[in-house]
Order: sequence, then structure tokens, then C-alpha cells
Amino acid sequence: MAEKLKKSVIYLYGLPSFGFQIFIYVELMFFSAFLTDAVKMPVALAGSVLMITSIFDLIWVPVAGIILQKSNLKWGKFRSWLLIGPPIAAMLYILQFLKIGSPVTNAITACIGFVVGHLVFDVYYSAHIAMNSALTSDVEERVKMSANRGVFNALGSLTFAYVGVKAIQAASIAFNDPARGYLTVVIMVALIMVLCYWTFFFLTKEYAFRGTTLKSQKTEGMPIREILKQLLQNPPLIGLLLIDLGRYVGKFVVLGLSFYYFKYVLNDLPGMAIFMTGLTVVILISATLATTVAKRFGPNKAYIGALCIFIAGLLITWLFPLSPTAFKIVMLVSFVGYGLPDSLVVAMYSSCVDYGEWRTGKNARGFIMALLTTPIKVGNFIKSVIITAVLASAGYIADMTPTPELIQGIKNGFCLFPAIIMIIGLIVFVILSRKMKDMDNDIASKKIKTELEII
Repeated sequence: MAEKLKKSVIYLYGLPSFGFQIFIYVELMFFSAFLTDAVKMPVALAGSVLMITSIFDLIWVPVAGIILQKSNLKWGKFRSWLLIGPPIAAMLYILQFLKIGSPVTNAITACIGFVVGHLVFDVYYSAHIAMNSALTSDVEERVKMSANRGVFNALGSLTFAYVGVKAIQAASIAFNDPARGYLTVVIMVALIMVLCYWTFFFLTKEYAFRGTTLKSQKTEGMPIREILKQLLQNPPLIGLLLIDLGRYVGKFVVLGLSFYYFKYVLNDLPGMAIFMTGLTVVILISATLATTVAKRFGPNKAYIGALCIFIAGLLITWLFPLSPTAFKIVMLVSFVGYGLPDSLVVAMYSSCVDYGEWRTGKNARGFIMALLTTPIKVGNFIKSVIITAVLASAGYIADMTPTPELIQGIKNGFCLFPAIIMIIGLIVFVILSRKMKDMDNDIASKKIKTELEII
């Protein structure tokens, strides 16, 4: 049995996630604004940039998983990417937010920076996630690291919400140029991100080859076809991907439709700022409770129970007319159902790696852990479809007088549709995750058999 991990490794496992959150939030919140308002790109051209980059963002998920699975660099299969990936991604991120030449030239540089950059950071992001199962086989250590990642994720989001947005505004005013303001903050967050990943890289030096094969040892590489088959032969993984997809759709739709909900349904647009801050705080609190809850009920049951809270909150909001205050209370409580699973999900993907190895005799850790980003990217795409459909069906025009059709459409998009997607994912997950018991029973029986042989 491997030695227990140092506490510094366990409790700072989430440090790269902190850097990644403040790094990527510039793009999540301001990339389209940078294109249209800072670069003065025509809307049609900016829309083309967003569409092209979104398509590649989806394509890169399996590609990054295959690269990670088949690579084996000298500082450890997964750990190496923490060293070489972040500085490359940082330079490409700067290119993405660099105003240069005509709008068409900017469209090209933004696409290159985004497309190549996202492939790079999909690989090193997944490498960090994969280290959860590579560093230790101890379930308790995995859950602690997963929960700490959730805490650092929330802290990163909260830090950017308070500091990053203001920094962009201040830099834009100081330079009297929004483009230079964005670029300045991008450089700052890129440096912080690199430092966070490199810190964890050095912390894990003595564990570089845990759960992997030494680069000097000859191994039979897994063919790409065999890597892809790992998904089809892993029912618990399919169930986890679907339930996680529902959870992310819920989060992204809530974030994407909040402006319309507060403006047209609640008539309380100023309350949106308090609501958004409250969501981040709730996610942070949920992350701190995740280890205790998982220890008491187990990661799977904790995830299922939390998601039921999320679904219940959305359905209550859809069924009953709520005041702005009551709405905030119900939704903030329900977001425990997002935050708690977010802190457990890495450990759950690690269990799917174990199941895949038990079922097939082959370890596809890199590929499976890279799939963690699939629900995020597909969920973001589904969010865009829901929001577009809701607004189009109600004939939405900016600042229009709220009609019953618009109000009901927003409520359906905000509450009902995500709840339905989550319910479907929950049912599939409950059914498919039962397969995990086959592995647990087999391991338990082998353990008993070994003990009897010793006696």
C-alpha cells in the first residue's frame, strides 16, 4: 500500500484550479465584449469568431484526452503537463486578447489564440484532474483533494468577481483604451495561473510517477480505437457524464437567464448583483462541507441528494409565484445542489477510472479524466440553445414591456427545462452506477479469498 500523501499535496491540490478560474473567467465573461466593444468588430464577424471557437472547443475534448493518454513525458505522465502547458497557454491567451490591425486580422488572431490555446489547456487541465486518481488509491484522500479543488474553484470565481472585473475597468480608464485594459488583466491572470500550476508541480516532485509508468520503461501504447472503447465499456462513466451534463446546464442557464429573470419576471434588476455574489458564497460553503457529507453518505449518494435539492429549488420557482426575496432564498439554497457535487465529481471520475481498469484490464486514466470537461462544454452549448429558443419564441426585443408569453418563457427556460434535463440524467446515473457494485463485490471477495489463503 502506497504511503499517505503529504498534507500540503492534499490541501493544495486545488491551487491550480484557483489559478485556472481567474484565468478563464476573463474569457467566459468578456470575450464577446472584447470583440465587439474593444476591437469594434462587426457583430456578424464577432459571431463567426464565437461560433468557430465554440465548435473547436467541443472537438478538443476527446483529442486532449487521447494526447494525455498517449503521452509520457520525463517529469511524470500527468505532472509534466503542469510545467509545460500553462506558459504556452498563457502566450496564446494573450494573443487571443491582443488588438492588432484590422477587425479581420483581429478575428484571425483571436481564433488562433483561442483554438490552439484551448487544446493546450484542455490537456494540462485534464492532467491536473487525472492526478487525483494517479497520486493515491485511497478514497478518503481522493475525496479530500476533490473537495479542496471545489473550494479553490469557488475562491477563484469569487476573487475574479471582486477584483478582476474592477481591474479591467480601472486599467481601461487608466490607458483610455478598453483593449489595453483587457490585455493588461489577461497578462496578470496568466502569470498567476502559471505560478499556481508550477507551485503544485514542485510540491508533487516525489510523487511524479505514482499511478503511472516510468518514461524509461517500455509499455505497449493503447490504440486510439481501444481508448475510445473505454467509454462504451464503462456504464458508470456514461451515467456520470449525463448527470454532470444536467448539473452544468442548470448552472449555465441560471447564469445566462438571470438578467432577463430579474428584469422581466421579478422587476428587480439591482438585486441581480446580490444574487450572483450569493451564489458564489453558497458554492464556497458547499465545497467546505463536501468532505464531511461524502464521508457520511458516500460520494454517489451525496451527489444524488444534492442534485435533488437543485431540482426541487428549480421546480418550486417554476410552480409558485415568488417575491424577489423569496426567489433569492430558494435559489441560493438550491445551489447547494450544484456546489456540493462540484467538489466531489473529480473523486467520482477517479472511481470510473478504477472501474474501467477492472472491467477491461487497461488503464485509460488520462482519457477518462479529460472527459470531465465534456459536460461543461456541451452544457454551455445547450444553454445557448435554450436561451435563444426562449427569447425567440416570445418575440423578445430589448427593453420590451413584459408579456405573459415572455414571463412564462423565461420561467420555463430558467426552471423547467434544466430540471427536466437533470431528472433524466439523475435516473440514468442511478441505473448505470449500480454497475460499480460489481467491481466492489469482486474486490471484496478477492480480499476475503486472499485472507483465507494466508490463514
